[in-house]
Order: sequence, then structure tokens, then C-alpha cells
Amino acid sequence: MPTARAGERRRLVRRERRARREELAAVLDAPQTPLTWRAGWRGKALGAVLCLVFVTLLEYPDGASLAHPRPSAVVFALWTPLALAWFCCRVGVWRITADRDGVHLRRMWRTRFLAWSVIRHVELRHDGSLEFFGPSSPEPMAGSFAPAWLVRRTGRGVGAEAADLLTVMAGHPHLRPAEQAPPVPGFARWAVPLAVALFLIGQFRTW
Repeated sequence: MPTARAGERRRLVRRERRARREELAAVLDAPQTPLTWRAGWRGKALGAVLCLVFVTLLEYPDGASLAHPRPSAVVFALWTPLALAWFCCRVGVWRITADRDGVHLRRMWRTRFLAWSVIRHVELRHDGSLEFFGPSSPEPMAGSFAPAWLVRRTGRGVGAEAADLLTVMAGHPHLRPAEQAPPVPGFARWAVPLAVALFLIGQFRTW
């Protein structure tokens, strides 16, 4: 039956993943410096294209101009650039850092810290994000790696490799980086100015 075959495939994938991680733990040497995964040029290019499309095609509703404001239209004019700026930074400047104490996940306003003690294993989702699982419940997701369908086409599985490596480090303290990572700010330092710029461009177009 299809359901039975699907269940068998899932069990096979889990066995292969467990064996791959056990093999990695056997040959891995603890790194001296923190390990970092970050957005590449594809994420930055996607953010730039989205901003270009936004300023080219978006038409604000009547009342979005500050010269003749209508509350609902102004809220739309403020919220849309901020949401777009957040997404562009989410795919363009994301960052995951593993050091001796745990994993640092860059967020909008600050960097979220997950101690190794709250990480049981890490999995790569189909959308390219890493999902962190703790003792009682899933922890926040982070990253924007190539999704599974693109990995199958290109053979570049950086996200899966990161998930395996982080899982091995969580379970083997002697394989964690020896040093502590410096603090990293959230991506609001880029998102807020970008949102302001997009808002002002939109205002200019409504005049």
C-alpha cells in the first residue's frame, strides 16, 4: 500500500541519516574557531530583485501619501516596505554560528542563542531552513539554504551537511569549536534603513 511504502521510505531515510552522522562523528576533528554559515550571493541577488520589482510595479492606494493621508492607506504604505525589507534580509544576510557554548541564530532585532544543552538534533526542512529540536519541543528555525528539490538537481547539499555537523556537535561535546564567537547584531541595522528607503521611494511616486 502507498502508506506502507511511504513509511518504509521514511524509516530508510532516518537510518541512512543516523549512519551518516555516526560516520561523521568518527572522523571529525574539533575546529579551533567558530563555524559560520551565511547567505551567499544568490540570497542577496534575490533580495535586490525583489526590491527592484517593488519600486517598479507597486502602486499605493489613494491616501497613502503623507501629503493627503488616509489611515488605512498609510499603514499599508508603512507595513509593506518593512515586510519586504525583513524578507530580503531574511534571505540575504542570515547567519548561523556555532561556537563552544552553542549556536547563534541571527534574527531581526538580535541574535538568538541556543545552548548545546537544548539541542538534540537539527534537520533540514524542504524549504531550506534548519529546524532545531530540543528535549521537549522544536526550537526556532534559521537559515535559508538551497531547498531539497534544488539540491537534487545541483548536488550541493550544504544545508544537509550543516544539519549533520550541528547534530554531531550537539551530541559530542569534544567535537565542538574551541573558541567563543564574537557578538553579532540582528539584521534590523539593514532592514530598517532599507524599509525607510522603499517607503520614501513609494512616497515620491505618489506625489
